[in-house]
Amino acid sequence: MTFRQFAFNNVKRNTRAYLSYFLSCMFAVVVFFMYTVVIFHPQIATYDFIDAVKLGIVVSEIIIYLFSFLFVLYSTATFIKSRKKEYGILTTLGISKLQLNRMLILENTIIGLASIFAGILVGALFTKLFLMIFSFILGTGEVFSFYLSWKAIAITVLLFFIMFEVNSLLVVFTLRTKSIMEVFRGAQAPRKKPRFSWILSILSLAAVVYSYYLAYTSDMISIMYRMFIILALIIPGTYFLFTQFSIALTSFLQRRKGIFYKHLNLLIISDLTYKLKDNARLLSMVTILSAVAFTSSGVLYGFFQSIEDETERFVPHDFSLVAEGEENKQAFIESINQVETIFHETNTPFQSMKVPAVKTTSISSSPDWDNVELIAFSYSNYQKMMEVNDQAPPSPIEDDQALLLTQPILSSYIPQIPNKLRFNSGKNQTELEIKTGENTTNATIFATNALIVPDAVFTRFKQSGKQFFYYTAHIPNWIQHIDEIEKAEAAVTSPNIFPDSKASIYTSFKKTMSYLFFFGIFISVLFFLAAGSILYFRMYQGIDKDVAHYYSLYRIGLTDKEMRQIATRQLVFLFFLPFLVAVIHAGFAYKALQNMLVSSVFIPSVYIISFYFIVHFINFIFIRNFYLSKLKKTWRASTL
Repeated sequence: MTFRQFAFNNVKRNTRAYLSYFLSCMFAVVVFFMYTVVIFHPQIATYDFIDAVKLGIVVSEIIIYLFSFLFVLYSTATFIKSRKKEYGILTTLGISKLQLNRMLILENTIIGLASIFAGILVGALFTKLFLMIFSFILGTGEVFSFYLSWKAIAITVLLFFIMFEVNSLLVVFTLRTKSIMEVFRGAQAPRKKPRFSWILSILSLAAVVYSYYLAYTSDMISIMYRMFIILALIIPGTYFLFTQFSIALTSFLQRRKGIFYKHLNLLIISDLTYKLKDNARLLSMVTILSAVAFTSSGVLYGFFQSIEDETERFVPHDFSLVAEGEENKQAFIESINQVETIFHETNTPFQSMKVPAVKTTSISSSPDWDNVELIAFSYSNYQKMMEVNDQAPPSPIEDDQALLLTQPILSSYIPQIPNKLRFNSGKNQTELEIKTGENTTNATIFATNALIVPDAVFTRFKQSGKQFFYYTAHIPNWIQHIDEIEKAEAAVTSPNIFPDSKASIYTSFKKTMSYLFFFGIFISVLFFLAAGSILYFRMYQGIDKDVAHYYSLYRIGLTDKEMRQIATRQLVFLFFLPFLVAVIHAGFAYKALQNMLVSSVFIPSVYIISFYFIVHFINFIFIRNFYLSKLKKTWRASTL
């Protein structure tokens, strides 16, 4: 048997051990390869979004590659650690360090090449489906043809081959610094009684709870800076939650005799305490990876599903035009004629009206509301606009009152509005009592907020203020007339006429979220699969210790059924505790998202968590069956 055959047989004999690692690496190759195919696809080069797509793909490829590098490095080191006894035996039989290093590099190269080959093959099989999804999400109107790029294949093979080889060299370097006895002892080490700190336990719980509070009470503005605070708290908080609080919890259960001495709990809790201590770092890492996957997937899917609702929130009127100054009145009227001509030609139903408006400036002792520019409408015209757009009727106002309409998205950051404000009306000033409400007109480049005043007050404003013209059109089922609305908007060519519509905002939102969703969802799944693989690696690494432990239990009289129960309950705890904590983390992230959106994110989040739970449960069943069969074979063989 040659040296290469020896290395190949080693990989073949450890197929089950390497299966999860192989599949995770293969998935990374598949995603990387399919994204690269998109870059070089000739049809995509004809679209105006090619630059944005290429930028997004390059960023995604970098994230995938860097994460895969760290994942492969961790996985290779884990498997080598689990086989240190084997390497120790080879060392005592006379294998040189050079030969041992060569064998390790050769084994990892075999697995790496197999992952690359299988990944490109699977990627090629699913490239057509991937391109169909890509064209659908981005709304290209055509399905891209099947295409395989030799450049994509060459880049994928080269980069991942370099990654596997560099990782092999790094792991071999760490192994060669070990003595023969250290290698021979492998992963075994005497167990010390798990200890914990009540102070760190309480602080970890406090950090996690406070980060939940920040997420629960955040909005679209505050989340921008709170996000960094939350990450700074949740990552170390999760780490100490597993290294300290989990041990504190099991120690508490050990002191509860009614629980500890019931059925098999004595054996389950005692051994689980040690396993939690041994695997605390790994469990915290799996929790963070899973939480990242849940949060990113849920946020992207939630945003994607709520595009229409958010569009209606940001743009209350289906279509609008605004112009400033009497000198632009004629161009304003011509633009209206162009828009309505297109609506008639395309059979687009609509109701419309044009109203005068005027710019006014507030005067107040409060610096936040002094010299603030507002677009003022008369109450009667505003009421008519509400009727045209099928909106709720406005609150009635008295002759000495005004209705100040502010953007709802900024409600938390709008300074306290005084009970009364004065407004310039030529040489005179008019003081009005202020009532507040949400802006139900489209925001303009001239002013964000609107002011609704009595008709008599508006007449005084109009005599001295800067004249504006506002046109609004209500289009029933506007979502079905996006192309027609965008065509009408494009027909407005005058530089002094400013159009706005739900259609253009919707298209912009959808394109942006499509890019993010398309690039982010596969990376999120990759993170989650890596988290599941890490659990599998850790279980396989400690299987020798578990075999000895269960063999001892078998000798003192426990039945196969009882040992399966103990093993299953411990695996359930180790597998689903990180999943549960990650779901709670993600749940508060979803609440932060809900604070920013008008549509419910509950159903999308349920879909996302359900999908990941099914994948995680299937992975658990596979690992549990493998684990129990391995234990049973070993303790049965030991009794013969």
